[in-house]
Amino acid sequence: MESFSDLEEEGSLMDVLRFFNVYSAPTNGERLLYNSAETSPNPTPTSDNLTHDLGDDWIPECDIEKKPIVGQLFPDIDTAFNFYYHYGSTCGFVSRRSTERKNKQNKITRKYFVCSRAGLPEDDKSEDQSIKKRKTTSAKCDCPAKLILASNGNGGFYVKEFTEYHNHSFAGKGTMQFLRCSRSLTEFHKRFIIDAAKLNIGATRAHAIFKSMIGSYENVGATVVDFKNFSRDIKEYIGKHDADILIQKFKDIQASSDNNFRFEYKTDENNHLTQLFWADGVGRRNFEVFGDVISFDATYRTNKYGMVFIPFIGIDNHWKSVTFAAALLEKEDADNYKWACESFKKIFGSSVKCIVTDQDPAMKIAIEECFPGVKHRLCMWHIMKKFPSKLGTLFCAESPFMDKLNNFVWSDHSSTNEFEAGWNDVVSEFGLSDNTWLKEMYSLRSYWVPAFFNDEPMVGLIRTTSRSESSNFYFNHFVQKGDTLSEFYLCFHSAIEKQRNNKGLLNHKDDLMPIPKNKKKIEKDAAEIYTKTMFYKIQEQITASCGDIVMEDMSVVDGVKSLKLKDPFLKNKIFEVNFNLSTHDIDCSCNLYTRVGYLCSHSFLCLSLSGIPFIPRQYVNNRWLKRAEERFSTLVLSDVAELNPEEDAKRKKTRDCWFEFQGCISDASGDIEHIDFIHKSLNVVRKHIKNSSNLGDSAPKHNSIGDFIGLQVVDEVTILPPNQSNNKGCRKRIIGAAEKSLGGKKRHKRKCRKCNEFAFHDSRNCTGDS
Repeated sequence: MESFSDLEEEGSLMDVLRFFNVYSAPTNGERLLYNSAETSPNPTPTSDNLTHDLGDDWIPECDIEKKPIVGQLFPDIDTAFNFYYHYGSTCGFVSRRSTERKNKQNKITRKYFVCSRAGLPEDDKSEDQSIKKRKTTSAKCDCPAKLILASNGNGGFYVKEFTEYHNHSFAGKGTMQFLRCSRSLTEFHKRFIIDAAKLNIGATRAHAIFKSMIGSYENVGATVVDFKNFSRDIKEYIGKHDADILIQKFKDIQASSDNNFRFEYKTDENNHLTQLFWADGVGRRNFEVFGDVISFDATYRTNKYGMVFIPFIGIDNHWKSVTFAAALLEKEDADNYKWACESFKKIFGSSVKCIVTDQDPAMKIAIEECFPGVKHRLCMWHIMKKFPSKLGTLFCAESPFMDKLNNFVWSDHSSTNEFEAGWNDVVSEFGLSDNTWLKEMYSLRSYWVPAFFNDEPMVGLIRTTSRSESSNFYFNHFVQKGDTLSEFYLCFHSAIEKQRNNKGLLNHKDDLMPIPKNKKKIEKDAAEIYTKTMFYKIQEQITASCGDIVMEDMSVVDGVKSLKLKDPFLKNKIFEVNFNLSTHDIDCSCNLYTRVGYLCSHSFLCLSLSGIPFIPRQYVNNRWLKRAEERFSTLVLSDVAELNPEEDAKRKKTRDCWFEFQGCISDASGDIEHIDFIHKSLNVVRKHIKNSSNLGDSAPKHNSIGDFIGLQVVDEVTILPPNQSNNKGCRKRIIGAAEKSLGGKKRHKRKCRKCNEFAFHDSRNCTGDS
């Protein structure tokens, strides 16, 4: 007779349980039953429910038509596996393909399907005990469940043997979604992950949003790890082809989608990409109308290579930032900025009148060399925000120093002498005459203080809250540090689409006539020609002209009316206005029209006194008018075509189907009968699609990723990805005291099964070819 010790040595769980008469082995399809009432008042616990019907838990229960039976026929192996796989997913376990037997003609005569937990865990064969091993688990427990197929001699197969019982518990409600058979990234999942990534939403947040849309984690159909793995697969797909993919996409856009698209790039001696500059047709058209004054500033942490991202921006007819072009540079030195400026000139020409930047000396060198006749100004916002850090936060916040200094710095109507006298008085009053930084800023006063260029066209760019800083902040909402160049461009394009959609909304609102405040004909005239945003600015000037402005003197000489006006809103300064009664030429000493391109309150008062009910058209600046880029640009834009018409058609059809489905749900309005009808109809449609589709024609994994992201890998690598740059924001972080106290412990390397090397990766994300 067997002894318990003998069974322990064999290590068979089924034999041990049979020894205690817990199980009776099934024969001829007999079900495995638990003898709880006869033999064991305290049954042995299982891993799932330790005291509840152990035998019944380990035999799958489902509808009889979903269960395989001995002798059941199948036309091929794939159909049989799909049947067994669906049977497992219904019952709470995962099946997999196992071994097979072939005859002399190399045809399969026997095929095995087993539970995914069949077999025994692999032993760790590593002999190096110094390597720290990972804490891993194994699902294998030598499960005996299997389905054996045999050839029937006519090309089909039949079930020769079916072992139904398992030696483990099954997944139930709340855990079924973690089984591999319940996790599958559909086209909808993948499209959602990619669209979320374009908005700088990572895989983890995308999974949480998807769960909120669906209603529960059980219905998501994938885990957060599956979402992360797909994001990883995208980066792996791009890999060493990163620069090649992006350059090829630019060429495709230029050839078939947007013939006004222009780009320039440069590589080093090893053919690594070092600089890239691009501008599409819409950006070039916007520059033609709004490019008189531009601003650009470098931003960091936008891509995995540490390249510097530089958007070139201006102000459109709605007083909003508009992006003309963008560049990626390997370094932020004078040579790289010179290349960017030369590329800008090559694509746009040199019609720009003024360039506004921060205090980067490399930019200054590049602009002076590449744009010798263009005025270079420094952004006031960048300089003024440095005062607290240079002079002390408490000093600037609690003393009246900043208030007194601002009276001279921000004034558009002070002369250079007034500014210099006021600056020196305030600095001396607070004992800062020897401050080195203040001396430096004073020496640069002609580059950033409005008093030195209040008669130059600046369209409000220099003294407003930094346009470039705001633009960089906007783009950083769409990109992240770990993006490849290809991913970066997709995110950049998404940001541009949003910017242009917002502009389209403002253009639409321009069709609505704003309500006049002063009931003047000249105000109505302004409402008809200017954009809504600019009209409100001009309306403020018209309203101010009706206020407390005092006329000190008026004279008419040779058909020119001259007014001297005291403006209480501008510290009672005296302004002189000259108006030609015949030509309607007007000039005011406040120079508002010269600086921003619309008339001041003093001019409107003079027009009102002269009985002129409209704005003289020579003072209507085209850049502030409705639909300015469409009316005044000479660049003809072609209809933007898709790079892949078939993919675009499929995407549009998918979108239409989604809208139709949403419309059906909306029309049902919560009626249970209507919703039930929709559900049954969808089941019929899905069965028809499954029956008519060819499961063997699925596209390879990498081709599928390329279609989703719209970027295809080229056959040969002609341009290598950029080298890792060491610009601002790309350097290694400073290790804090708490981390130093850990003794400088670092992450240990582990052996990759693909390349057989010890590294910080594994076989899933290994880039080696072995």
